[in-house]
Amino acid sequence: MASHPGPEPGLKRNIASLVGGFVIAGGVFVLWMLVTSTAGWSGTGATVTGLAVAAVVGGYIRLADL
Repeated sequence: MASHPGPEPGLKRNIASLVGGFVIAGGVFVLWMLVTSTAGWSGTGATVTGLAVAAVVGGYIRLADL
């Protein structure tokens, strides 16, 4: 039986998707901080939540770009 031509299975390591994930995560965090400061929310809770949201979005972009 002939083998299937194409990319090898598994996750590929691509520097562009890694950089893109970090850039998007940074942008999400900056937007989060702008929205929370405009809405009058402040404090450690808002910052930690923003970091968590940015990490999830950045991770998703990293994996979705693979």
